[in-house]
Amino acid sequence: MQLFWQRGYEAASLHDLQAVTGLSKSSLYQTYPSKQAWFVAAFSRYVEQRRTLLLEQLQASVSPLGFIRERLLSVLDDSGPDGVPRGCMLVNVANEFSLSEPALVPLLQRATAGICQVFEQALARAVACGELSAAEGLQARAGYLQCVMSGLRTQVKSGLPADSIRATVAVVMKSLGTA
Repeated sequence: MQLFWQRGYEAASLHDLQAVTGLSKSSLYQTYPSKQAWFVAAFSRYVEQRRTLLLEQLQASVSPLGFIRERLLSVLDDSGPDGVPRGCMLVNVANEFSLSEPALVPLLQRATAGICQVFEQALARAVACGELSAAEGLQARAGYLQCVMSGLRTQVKSGLPADSIRATVAVVMKSLGTA
């Protein structure tokens, strides 16, 4: 997973897969029949781990809007082992494959929907506890937050200063219509 996340599908070679797994070429193909199958398994694991972590963080959060703010700001802390921002594997995969590998599009759609569902849960909790005044359009606002988070990750990867990211997050939080 880390290999594909760091390098992307195209740049990760069979030799790289052997090195990170410790498996021989024949053992690699006995486990999964192709490099693409390895990639799909790695990406699926990433998506499940990410969603589980988000749900745990939401559950532990005292403030649903605080959870959202922290998740948006977390893009500033997402560097790889080399200290270089690696971005979100979901965004990276969408950018690398959405047009060239149509078979991966349903996987990308499910992954995106899962993130949106977590944001929608957070927004619903914010309404329930009085942090948000309007309950209408929670699904659309959750999609908006997922889009913002993807864009913020891309901006961080592009070298945008942290102060700019923080200012954008402040505008986003204000736009949610807090109570």
